[in-house]
Amino acid sequence: MKGWTLTYRSWVFLFVGMILVGLSSCSKETVDNIGRDTALNIIRSNKWFDVVKTTSKTDEDPVREVLVGEGETMEFKSNGYAYVYKGAGETGSYTYSMPTSKKMIFAGVEYEIPENLVQTVAKFTLVNITGDITTKIEFRRR
Repeated sequence: MKGWTLTYRSWVFLFVGMILVGLSSCSKETVDNIGRDTALNIIRSNKWFDVVKTTSKTDEDPVREVLVGEGETMEFKSNGYAYVYKGAGETGSYTYSMPTSKKMIFAGVEYEIPENLVQTVAKFTLVNITGDITTKIEFRRR
């Protein structure tokens, strides 16, 4: 009865084949959502200690605004708000959403994310270019 007996190698081949069929049947939208959810988990895990917003216009000096400075932290929560915890119990917040793994709407402005968030967990950048004005927000962990 050797013809009907499945060996270990046959079981592995069958198992890998089933996995490949399953993965190839996923739609692009499903794969994109997996990437977005992974990026959101990376952003939401732990705290961000240094957040700086830089706005630059051609032929002018850039303007820097510290959103999270020394002794402050920012946490992205699942309710769509990024909370800034300041000293003496003060807090502030920014709304955010992430339609794709490469875009974030932060404080009502849509930004591109140039980094691959799955590869980096220590920093990420948001970039918005509108006409000759470039706005960049850099988030860093320690």
